[in-house]
Amino acid sequence: MKYSNEEINWKEITPKLFENLCYDLLVNYNFYNLVWRRGGVDNGRDIEANYLFKNAINDIETKWFFECKYYISGGVSTEELTTKIAWADAEKTDLLVFLVSSYLTNSARTWIEKISISKSYKIIVIEGEELKNRILKYPILIERYFSLDKHEKLFKEIKDFQLKFKINPSYDILKEIIENIDFERLDIEDISFILFNFYEQYDFFDGNTCYEDYFDETVINKLLEFLKEKIVNNKLSSFEEYKDNYDELAGSGMFDEIFCKNGGGYDKKYNFQVYTLHLNYKKEQGLWNIGSYLFLMYDGVAFELFKVDNKTEISIIKEFHPNSLKKLSINLPNNINEIYLKYIQSFKYY
Repeated sequence: MKYSNEEINWKEITPKLFENLCYDLLVNYNFYNLVWRRGGVDNGRDIEANYLFKNAINDIETKWFFECKYYISGGVSTEELTTKIAWADAEKTDLLVFLVSSYLTNSARTWIEKISISKSYKIIVIEGEELKNRILKYPILIERYFSLDKHEKLFKEIKDFQLKFKINPSYDILKEIIENIDFERLDIEDISFILFNFYEQYDFFDGNTCYEDYFDETVINKLLEFLKEKIVNNKLSSFEEYKDNYDELAGSGMFDEIFCKNGGGYDKKYNFQVYTLHLNYKKEQGLWNIGSYLFLMYDGVAFELFKVDNKTEISIIKEFHPNSLKKLSINLPNNINEIYLKYIQSFKYY
């Protein structure tokens, strides 16, 4: 999901949650040996941690102290900082960091600048707006600590559920998400999640006569219309290295229908093809990988999606027509245009 500074509202969390948020941010920064230390007269909690600076000659382990200052309004005064400076002096830290939800008062800022000159450790102050910008780089922290609307929460939950339990979202949930969520807030991986799962559900319902007419394939059109305006990339660059070294492990859609029933007897006119790919299958086993590919047509354009190592790329082919099939990233027969025309013409009188 995409987020902005305005969505990080300190009023929505408590001082305790602010401290936990700072802790989680440090974990994302790869600090280790994180330990809570009870603060001084302010009864706050401080964090002690280590960070390893790696270099070619000798790795250097550093000791860091962090002080979390939660202020809804107003600035942090000099008096709020003095005990922390004394603490850092006594414990001989390498760096002291103040994580502040608001800002330092002018007098506190001037005082920090003056005393920093004589200290053996470095003093760093990260104030409200900078802290927000840092948190924005980790959407999971925003989702964890700041409220979302109900459909964003639902979307987060189904993604987490698939990641933890390998269970795909149902058609009903996907439909609810597609019809109500703000697409502008979705990133490429969010869109990929919806599209791949939607067409997997398409395949399930299409092959089950008990659910005939239950699955509405046009539900996805709202998202495709959005992509039609947003996607400008016209090539799947990430697929290039695998173009001559992949095999289809499983698939469903138009190409499966065409190649499995070459000559006629087609069941349905599909506008998509999804594949699970075995990548680098010609190389040694240690280099093998699994990828996902999706091709779909919509309203005069076509989209290709390729996902490998949890990273997705989306491309668009504008003014798409049968001759454009040769532009696809996957390998297709030289006469694919003729084969495809025969396929769609078989539904002419339906």
